[in-house]
Amino acid sequence: MKLSGLFKVSLVAAAMTLAGCGGGDINVTPTTVDNSVDNSVDNSGGGNNGGETLNCATYTLDGATFTGEAEGVNCIYSQAFASNAKEITSSFVISALGNGGAHVFEGALFIGDDVDTSTGATIDGNGPTLSIEAGSTIAFTKPESFIRVARGANIEAIGEVDKPIIFTSIKEVDGDDSTTAQIGDWGGVQVNGRGHSIRCTAAAAAQDMCNHSAEGIVSYYGGNDPQDSSGILKHIVIKYAGFGVEGDELNGLTLNAVGSGTTIDYVHVHNGFDDGIELFGGSVNLKHIVITDTGDDGIDWDEGWKGYGQFILVRSNEYGNHGFETDGAKVDPLSADAQDLVTSVSNPTIANATVVTTGDQGAEGRRTGAGMEMKEWGKAQLANMLFVNSASVDGAGCFDLYNEKDKSGDAGVHANANNGDIAFMSSIFACGKNFEDVNTPLTGALASFDVNTWFTGGENNQLIGFADFTNVLGADGVSTAATITDSQGTAVATTAKDMSEVNSFFTNAGYIGALKDGESSEWADFVAASLQRASN
Repeated sequence: MKLSGLFKVSLVAAAMTLAGCGGGDINVTPTTVDNSVDNSVDNSGGGNNGGETLNCATYTLDGATFTGEAEGVNCIYSQAFASNAKEITSSFVISALGNGGAHVFEGALFIGDDVDTSTGATIDGNGPTLSIEAGSTIAFTKPESFIRVARGANIEAIGEVDKPIIFTSIKEVDGDDSTTAQIGDWGGVQVNGRGHSIRCTAAAAAQDMCNHSAEGIVSYYGGNDPQDSSGILKHIVIKYAGFGVEGDELNGLTLNAVGSGTTIDYVHVHNGFDDGIELFGGSVNLKHIVITDTGDDGIDWDEGWKGYGQFILVRSNEYGNHGFETDGAKVDPLSADAQDLVTSVSNPTIANATVVTTGDQGAEGRRTGAGMEMKEWGKAQLANMLFVNSASVDGAGCFDLYNEKDKSGDAGVHANANNGDIAFMSSIFACGKNFEDVNTPLTGALASFDVNTWFTGGENNQLIGFADFTNVLGADGVSTAATITDSQGTAVATTAKDMSEVNSFFTNAGYIGALKDGESSEWADFVAASLQRASN
């Protein structure tokens, strides 16, 4: 079914309904809804398609009931149901639809009451929950529309490996052969938490006065609860997201000061305009993540993120900048300005990650090859990492300790590497160019620092050079080959680190990289399904 004409009809119908209810002229615009009027569509019992009843989502707010409209195999939600001018403070359920049906939103979907506590408002710790059933597809019709979960609210999106929850563009589900889903067709998913952020002082956090503005339409995140829970995102797929809203390029999944009580597991982000996943502070953990062909970075962290991550695959063919881009802080953590901050710089622990790129110039002049860039005093412990690219010595390197003084201070990340606050363990670089050049000469105690010597001096790290992707990767082009050979064809002995000894979050994988070639597991099935989606 082609939905393009349907939206025009639904907007006209909504305008007629509002005019009949309001007793005067009412202007219907894409971003403003009069929520004092019952703008609901009566669809009690759902629609009917081929004998199957559609169960469109419904909720009650301020005495009015709002329900999606069944149209063919789909449920359509006008801006009376959800828009960027409406915060839904009632819980509701989005059910899976049969026959390839999708829940189609004409506006943004904002869950929970966004508040600025500096104004005297308080966060409702028992805010609404958006529940999404396994196998559901949710599509957005406008580039500026996105999902936002406020502090105190929850999202419970729990899919299954063969029934993932898919967030995507209308162009992928509308059946119109004249249009094709594109990078940046809609906004993405944003979760605001009550965890720590280096943007807030300890005093502000303790008084619940941490209010940092999120990207996109103004909303707030931050707090004083590292274990805060915003719900569960498991077995989900986010495609064609990242449109610029209010001057910001949104990400596939944005996690703002999200706490460790939140579950982020089995997530695939494909063809996002900006980053696949970006973390601003917080301590949320990531596991079983696949990022394919994002416009900017695979995973980007900033503002003091201190979570764990394991089993992360980033593959960039046509788009991309870095597999990982990492920022520690926006101010020198040793300066007087930083002495009362609630948290220090970003310092996560990551294990079993693979970054596969070409190292060439990509779309919009962005380079598709740097495995990882660290800057702004960032710290990290990195184990069982595999970075692979086919770049020449003129391409992008496997790893970059960025040292432009106007960005990261006086070689802050080099100092952190030198003293062990950045460390690789049991990791392999197989790249045409291993390290980015040092742009600003190091001085003083760091004058003799050499990044090559630092890396190879770490625990079981190896630089093996690039000969062909098959010398390190399996037939799928992403899993770690059973036998790794260097650029000369010599077998390389590898020693994986058991990270379960560090924290119970980690699984003892027994191999280097995100996935072992020939592995049979739920994770292997998820990677295979993700690669299939990315190839369509």
